[in-house]
Amino acid sequence: MKVLCVTPNVAIDRTLTVPGFREGGVWRAAHAHIACGGKGINVARALKPLGQDPLCAGILAGHGGRLVADAAAAEGLAGRWTWVAGETRTSFIIVGEHGRATVVNEPGLALTDADWRRFIADIRQLAGGCAAVAISGSLPPGVSDGALRELIAAAAGDGQHADERRPVWVDTSGEALATAIATRPADIKVNADEAAALLGWKIATPTDALQAAREIRRRGPARVALTLGDRGAVIATDRGDWHAWPPRLHAVNPVGSGDCFLAGLISGLGAGVTPEEALRLATACGTGNAIEVHIGLPDPTKLTWLLVGTQVRQVA
Repeated sequence: MKVLCVTPNVAIDRTLTVPGFREGGVWRAAHAHIACGGKGINVARALKPLGQDPLCAGILAGHGGRLVADAAAAEGLAGRWTWVAGETRTSFIIVGEHGRATVVNEPGLALTDADWRRFIADIRQLAGGCAAVAISGSLPPGVSDGALRELIAAAAGDGQHADERRPVWVDTSGEALATAIATRPADIKVNADEAAALLGWKIATPTDALQAAREIRRRGPARVALTLGDRGAVIATDRGDWHAWPPRLHAVNPVGSGDCFLAGLISGLGAGVTPEEALRLATACGTGNAIEVHIGLPDPTKLTWLLVGTQVRQVA
């Protein structure tokens, strides 16, 4: 299945493993890793070992943009990029003791209206050859949250009959998340903190998460998936609601786990399995990423073990 993975705010990811890291002082990294970054690229990175055919799309600029494009190609990730003036941002991921990660994101590219219109036109063309679309991450500075409606419409196939529109999953936060929820036909993937900020609720348990997912779904989306870290994830759909939880493991680097979760969800649903089994696969994928140093899925043996060990229950 060909999946378009859209990252409006691409970055270079520099991951530094720094034993004992805390604020202040001078630190020496034990390991350093550079990769193309951004949530949509992480989704593509996880889709590939699941047997899917991801296509990366995003906005690139300058020397950093060329580094991103080259790094994606070196990983075997196909990319079709919209090039603009400026310089692609860098994100720093510092992994300290017990797998705790500190993330520092530079501001993204400031786009002109013409830049955004070219990006929308590129997405409309690329999505036409794909079975599903994932739109992940923040919007660049200078782009209004309302512009996300244009992006979702172009990805879904604006102008087509509702039955012919392709599924579009959106994973974002803040005002952009509120916009996505109100924009059909987008489905929503969100984490507990993002949902809590949106709804003004405390989300601490799977019961809280299901209530939040149902409330978000009431506002428009057909399907809402909400992740809870090591407590698993929930999904609310018109076919029922489920909670999945993984076996207890030691997290090494949880950054990107939500993106790997979304890759598993899209892969499962695209294969025609039930929401229950798609949630099981998604939860195993998110957990599999968390036990690795670098963003991506573990080897097939570990992933199979996680899939078998992930439990799912339907919630009435």
